Amino acid sequence: MPLSLVVIIFLTVVMVIMAIGLLVFGRDPVAARIGVSFEDERKAESLRLAKENAKLDRFLEPFKQRIRRTEDDDDAVVEKVDLLRAAGFYSPRAGAIFLAIRLTLSVILAVGMSTILFVSGSTLSPLVATFAVVALGAAGYYAPLLVINNKAKENRYNFSRGLPDALDMTLICLEAGQSFPVALQFVAKEFRVAHPAVSKQFEIVTLEFRAGRNRADALKNMARRVDLPELTSIVNMVNQSESLGTSLTGAIRAAAFDMRRERMMKAEEKANKLPVLMSIPLTTCIFPTLFMVILVPVMMNITQNIPG
Repeated sequence: MPLSLVVIIFLTVVMVIMAIGLLVFGRDPVAARIGVSFEDERKAESLRLAKENAKLDRFLEPFKQRIRRTEDDDDAVVEKVDLLRAAGFYSPRAGAIFLAIRLTLSVILAVGMSTILFVSGSTLSPLVATFAVVALGAAGYYAPLLVINNKAKENRYNFSRGLPDALDMTLICLEAGQSFPVALQFVAKEFRVAHPAVSKQFEIVTLEFRAGRNRADALKNMARRVDLPELTSIVNMVNQSESLGTSLTGAIRAAAFDMRRERMMKAEEKANKLPVLMSIPLTTCIFPTLFMVILVPVMMNITQNIPG
């Protein structure tokens, strides 16, 4: 069977699965035609979501059990859950869904590669074919982890960019007479466009304040979600100022000053590294071209003037 026919069959199967999913999970056309009321439609939608969540929980239960079995004696699982939070996934199902995606993608890629090799009648040796299947399965298992790592790094970078400005605005709000929760709520509202990463974390902290969580625990949870060393040190400084009874505005002012000074030091460090980095393209690109421009005419004159 040719490879193009295998691809067409695979795409057909995917389209059939998508159509079945739309029929099963889509909106009921009968209810739409008879014109049910908004309240009935809202109740039906909530029941549908509850049924879908129950199905999802049943599907994810084996993965949840594996996480519960290993999280007590395997720190890597806990690190991956914290990594998901740093990437912006806060759902209780995030760890199980992530594990399910990794295993499912690995199996699908490995089985798909095996099917293609078998159907197309590949002439590869068994060792090479086995290596290709195992490599594709490993790529499917570790590719989601790479995506989550990149997303977490992006979130940390965006948060670190907006944190000094957020501290300055929080300090202004505190000096104007606002309480700490109100100041964080105001900063979260004002930073939704300029720094959405900071705004999102401050909104979560504000919600935890409303739920009755104390300041120290809410700030520690934010530091754990973001997983940024600068934020952890700032949270410890703020919590120490609260426990010792010192000025909160002074602690935030000192933290903002330290962050801006550290940013300036990093910029100076990059500027000092620039001459060393510029030497690489100079030595590999510019200098050889310059030598050719200078030496080629000289060599041509020499060869022309040498008597044959």
